[in-house]
Amino acid sequence: MSFGLLRIVSQVELSLSVTKAALQSCLIASLVFIVSFSLHADEITIDAEVGFHGNFHLGRPFPLRVELSNLGPPVEGTLEVTVWKGGATKGLAAFAVYHRRTISLAAQARKSAWFTVDPGSIGRPLLVTFHSARGSSAKEIDLRRHFSPAPLILLLTASNLMPHLPLAPASPAPLVAVSPEELPADARAYGGVSTVVFYEPSLRDLSKAQAGALESWLASGGRMAVLGSLDYALYQEPSIGRFLPVRVTGLKNFAALAAMERSYGSKAASLKNVTAMDSTLLGGRSLIEENGTPILVERSRGKGKILYLALDIGRPPLSRWEELPRLLRDILGAPVESRSAMPTSWDEAVFTQLLLNPALLSSYVPVGAFFMWMVFYLAGLGVVTWLWQKRRLSWRRLALIFLSLVVFSASGGYLQFRQGGKIPDGVLLAATVLEPLADGYVEGNSNIAIFSTLRRDYDLALDGGWSDFDPVPRRGGRLEDNALVALEEAGRPSFRVAVKEWDHRLFRGRSVSRFPLSVEFDPREDKRVLKVSNLTAHDLTDCWLILAGERISLGDVASGSTRTREFPLANGAASAADSRSRQVDLRDIPFKDKTRELLFRASFFPQEHGLARWGGNAALFFGWVKDAPRRIRAGEERVSTRDFTLFRAVFPLGEDEDL
Repeated sequence: MSFGLLRIVSQVELSLSVTKAALQSCLIASLVFIVSFSLHADEITIDAEVGFHGNFHLGRPFPLRVELSNLGPPVEGTLEVTVWKGGATKGLAAFAVYHRRTISLAAQARKSAWFTVDPGSIGRPLLVTFHSARGSSAKEIDLRRHFSPAPLILLLTASNLMPHLPLAPASPAPLVAVSPEELPADARAYGGVSTVVFYEPSLRDLSKAQAGALESWLASGGRMAVLGSLDYALYQEPSIGRFLPVRVTGLKNFAALAAMERSYGSKAASLKNVTAMDSTLLGGRSLIEENGTPILVERSRGKGKILYLALDIGRPPLSRWEELPRLLRDILGAPVESRSAMPTSWDEAVFTQLLLNPALLSSYVPVGAFFMWMVFYLAGLGVVTWLWQKRRLSWRRLALIFLSLVVFSASGGYLQFRQGGKIPDGVLLAATVLEPLADGYVEGNSNIAIFSTLRRDYDLALDGGWSDFDPVPRRGGRLEDNALVALEEAGRPSFRVAVKEWDHRLFRGRSVSRFPLSVEFDPREDKRVLKVSNLTAHDLTDCWLILAGERISLGDVASGSTRTREFPLANGAASAADSRSRQVDLRDIPFKDKTRELLFRASFFPQEHGLARWGGNAALFFGWVKDAPRRIRAGEERVSTRDFTLFRAVFPLGEDEDL
């Protein structure tokens, strides 16, 4: 008896010792895991540079450079920047935009990543996070000490030349010196920059994406100032030659600059024995010229402007000239806000009208097949009803036939509509208004919608030339309903948007691109002449002209063709005044495509913006671009794409009238 009791006690003691050892092992393992997790998280450090050397213009997109340092073994993870938009000051619910990029870090290595961010305010900090299998590292960035109320001026030159250039006293905005490798590869990152100044730059290492972004920004309304130098060979490189309005051939000596004296007063006479870059004019106009050599040249590029100065401001005698600050102020120009409100209407009400339009409804609902299945089902139901009334079959057989009919109709409809590919996962709609700029460029204002028949994510890829792309948030919507993910991969921006089943998301964008379609309107004494030159690869269809209170159908203008029409003037001043007072209701203009007609009336010329009725103070030309080039893509076969592009041009008829 006592032996059995001792045996039980020994077993209990053994069990307790085993349990205690197990608990100690678990505790040690937990402590090791926690310490290891903490060490791994601390192995990744995050450093960030806001804007251009810590400066950005408030209210516009700017670049953000994030540098990751890995102090441990190789790691792969996702770098994420969280930006907040909307808020009470905007009258909208706050929503987040997540900028993400996949990063692979070698052991004991560093890597930098560039993002283009556009926060809604500076009240909330940016949150930079790196997620990996080993843990997460995060850093908050306070924007309040980095912003500038005025657009920036970038100086592209050698870093040690900044103190010797007399630009700062003449600069109307903050001046920041940058190197070529610091230039963004995304045109949207230049949104807060008014002018880019070149002085002795070397752009041979500039990437194709960087050069394309710089050119897109310029065509979107940027200003570029190219300042000459005695080192003229730098200006003969093809990388900078694409921006110059001249072809630099060498140097030329001038005993005096008489044209500068006439432009900037008698003090210019002190400029003696000046050496300037000699060149041949390629385009634009010479504002100042000496003995056939362009000294100051201005040229337009889309909405932007290029100014070229052949003189070296960093060396005597020009660097000591008293009128130099005045000259530089004229070259740099006053900072202007190029961003303006979209001239179209795009909201939930407009898109709902489009969604219910039968022409667009057929793109995501196979109406014909649906009607055939409904006829089959109703016919079968009629046969079952007739058999029941005639009592030809027992009720059990009738119930079996009815159940078979329902199952067959439901299964067949599902296979036809879903598995047969008749219903797309989503529909991408892009409605764009093109307006002509200088040198064959056009500005496009795009209204974009993605409609989904399933609950899923869509990746929207943007082609080059976009200067703005913003979601249209829903008022009173939830945070997840307005959230957006920006994927900064492969040097081309794309956006991932989550859409619920039978729901949609709206966006608005602005872009500038080459589109050689020119419309010239020549008001002569006895007539007005309209000339349309379509040098694009796309036909212009359904063209109209609104002139002097009348609407005139012009038909189509084929690709590669030119059409000219003459319109005689009305006799007498009274008739001319009467024609200007008359208005044309644009809603009365018919189109064969009902989706185009709805877009034209509700979005492109909305009544609530006062554009539905066109007065006689300006002539209006417009036409639809057939098979216009796509600027945004969903990139999937299961997504149907519908593009509608309208080209329009406005010509004032009087000297004192506005557009």
